[in-house]
Amino acid sequence: MLEAALETVSDGVLITGPYPSLTIVYANAAFYAITGYSASEVLGKTPALLEGKDTPADWQGMFRSGNTTSTEVLNYRKGGAPLHVEWSIRSPASAESPAYRIAVLRDLTQPRALEHRQAQLELLASMQRKVGTAGLDLRVLPQKVVDVAMDATAAEAAAVEEVQGDMLVYTAVAGRARSVAGFRLPVDASLSGTCYKAQIPIFCADVHQDSRVDQDKAEQAGFRSGMLVPLLHADHCFGALKVYSSEPGAFQRDQLKLLEMASHVLAASLYDARQFKSEQDRRTLLVDALPILISFVDNQYRYGEINAAYSRWFDVHPDQILGRKVEDVLGETAFNKIRHYVDTALAGERVRFEMTVPYSRGGPRPVEAEYIPVYDANDTVMGFYALVRDLTERRTAERDHLTHIYNRRGFDRLLKGAIATAARYRRPLSLLFLDIDHFKPVNDQCGHTVGDELLRQVANLLRQLARESDIVCRWGGEEFAVLTPETALGEAQELAERLRVAIASDVASPLGPITVSIGVAEL
Repeated sequence: MLEAALETVSDGVLITGPYPSLTIVYANAAFYAITGYSASEVLGKTPALLEGKDTPADWQGMFRSGNTTSTEVLNYRKGGAPLHVEWSIRSPASAESPAYRIAVLRDLTQPRALEHRQAQLELLASMQRKVGTAGLDLRVLPQKVVDVAMDATAAEAAAVEEVQGDMLVYTAVAGRARSVAGFRLPVDASLSGTCYKAQIPIFCADVHQDSRVDQDKAEQAGFRSGMLVPLLHADHCFGALKVYSSEPGAFQRDQLKLLEMASHVLAASLYDARQFKSEQDRRTLLVDALPILISFVDNQYRYGEINAAYSRWFDVHPDQILGRKVEDVLGETAFNKIRHYVDTALAGERVRFEMTVPYSRGGPRPVEAEYIPVYDANDTVMGFYALVRDLTERRTAERDHLTHIYNRRGFDRLLKGAIATAARYRRPLSLLFLDIDHFKPVNDQCGHTVGDELLRQVANLLRQLARESDIVCRWGGEEFAVLTPETALGEAQELAERLRVAIASDVASPLGPITVSIGVAEL
């Protein structure tokens, strides 16, 4: 199930051996699609196959840390094409010397391919949730096993004994055995150990007549007669199931056969729960390694699930989020800003949006979010999955360092969305392209410090005179662009004239007034 899920996500996923060998043992289909390599060219190799002339020499050092790391690296596709990749590296937090690393890589040359990835994450999280409610809770199942075994045999007590080192431990108890929960018996010198090691059922009519029994231990547990069966499934024995009584001769031998038959079913359930727990832990590790916030919010506005990124983002323990209302975690101001989207999702509509949210913890942050409704068996919305990506780094990368307005990269991303919206709803969209006249002599004769200050002044005027919905960009050098949604050509020409006049009157260099030439076009 894990491998199938990995094959559906659009982020590349690598699993490598330990650092520094980093031998690749698994790559998903997205990795091959992103890099252009085939399985035969990747498996058994190392991430070094993605190196090129401008790849940092020590870039594989990010695999060294046992903690989660996220780094942007310039790699190369097969054939030498540049590949800007965001790597997120994860290894088991509990291991001192992890035997493997999980690497998730995102192709930043197509950062807007998020929708498909979110759909895969939804599918991944949905599977985890459905299986988790199918009666495979390892915290509850052993207790159900002992309850069923005691009822079926009319015993006074029952216990699941699991191996811990060289001891068998009562990990689940029922009836009189509750008073000895956690009771320990040596594997090599007990009736339970014989049952476990030989993997055979054992009938004991009276411990006083059975030389295999440690009399003192039996008396401590209140065990005078009983039956033991190995918990055996798929050639794996993980303990024994014991039912017993404080009276001798409390059981009939035909009951042992019944208990033995029942133990196969009980052991299969326990085995499946353990397998599920193992798979669940691996899936959780994968989801926690992804650089995106995942949560489930029910129809009472309470958090039901979160991934590790969520608690790290708010710097609080999961217990301080799970079960609490969204408003209490995010703060009233932030919740009121996203309330419309939350209610829309709970009404059954899928929602996507970008905005800067004023969180009570960590302050305002730009985010990209998608809310995906989840339905119960009666087709009623029971809540929604929230998939949230922090855009702080992207927004920083999309801003011009000199003028702090959008750069070409940020403008291109917003331009695509604006064109799609205008085309879909048949709304006007105009573009102003500005070029400062005769700017080179200013730089040549007055110096770049003066030129930089003029660029900042022009950018500030554009930002002040444009509407809040307009997008202002430094295209490069002395060129600027203003994208104006919901604006026809005539209105755009009027805006261009206002900008031209304002710049000519308010911006000047030692060589005289600064003027601009402006081109205007409507989609």
